[in-house]
Amino acid sequence: MADILMKTEGLTKHYPVSSGIWSRSTQKVHALDDVNLTLYRREIVGVVGESGCGKSTLAKVLLRLIEPTDGTIYFDGQNITALDRKQMQGIRRQMQFIFQDPFSSLNPRNKVIDLISEPLDIFKVGTRKEREQRVYELLETVGLSRNHADRYPHQFSGGQRQRIGIARALALNPKLVICDEPVSALDVSVQAQILNLLQDLQEQFGLSYLFIAHGLDAVRHISNRIAVMYLGKLVEMGDSEQLFTRPQHPYTQALISAIPEIGLKQEAKPFKLTGEIPSPINPPAGCRFHTRCPYTVERCKSEVPELTTSENGHAVACHLV
Repeated sequence: MADILMKTEGLTKHYPVSSGIWSRSTQKVHALDDVNLTLYRREIVGVVGESGCGKSTLAKVLLRLIEPTDGTIYFDGQNITALDRKQMQGIRRQMQFIFQDPFSSLNPRNKVIDLISEPLDIFKVGTRKEREQRVYELLETVGLSRNHADRYPHQFSGGQRQRIGIARALALNPKLVICDEPVSALDVSVQAQILNLLQDLQEQFGLSYLFIAHGLDAVRHISNRIAVMYLGKLVEMGDSEQLFTRPQHPYTQALISAIPEIGLKQEAKPFKLTGEIPSPINPPAGCRFHTRCPYTVERCKSEVPELTTSENGHAVACHLV
């Protein structure tokens, strides 16, 4: 338990849906349902799944940028769901965010030195001279020059802007960094550079990452463990290589078999994923994947499978495993 940095128990987030200004809300979007996730110190956990599965909602709820409907979040041994806004301020400097779009996440009117020093200013860290020196150190840490400090975001490439965003996330020496698809908006060659940089920084500063992405190849490259989400539920989680070589859940098998030049080993049965993801307003009963799964049995249509962990630490929510 001492090695656990963050843990969730039954984490749930529902959004009420109304048809008009005066109508009473009777429906809700099931963005997250009963998510139990553990992140250890100095660990990188990848989170994957189709659009709309709840990945970004999970990231925002973990930081309490949006409030959970139910469940508990523990950070560094403390129940942070019980903290008020003022109490959370002291926790926030230990939890930082790297955004998907490196351009829209940076204020175009501010110079780089102001962008990176902003969290230092908010928490009143050091003197003005010390904060300035900290910015120069961070720029060099992420592969930029101190000469870049007096430039504006539009004067940089996408990869350079993301390095600025990473430097800003590191300014307060956090314990946890949540990366919400940090390379999806970048060219392929630049993606590899950013992934390598994130790995180097994780080793250098002992960081923990929650790395959210659509691309399973990127997640495999950087993650120690991988969590697979489908329609607000966690369906499989395990060691990165084990999950790729012997995926247990049919949804994970379908995702991996769709990756070019990787494919699946003989132990798994690849199949082509067809159909659209159901509406999160009215998710299917039982296993939420049963409407698209070729192995569905009657039990799958009525009974929700529990996320069961095996002796080797591999967890899967499937009646057929």
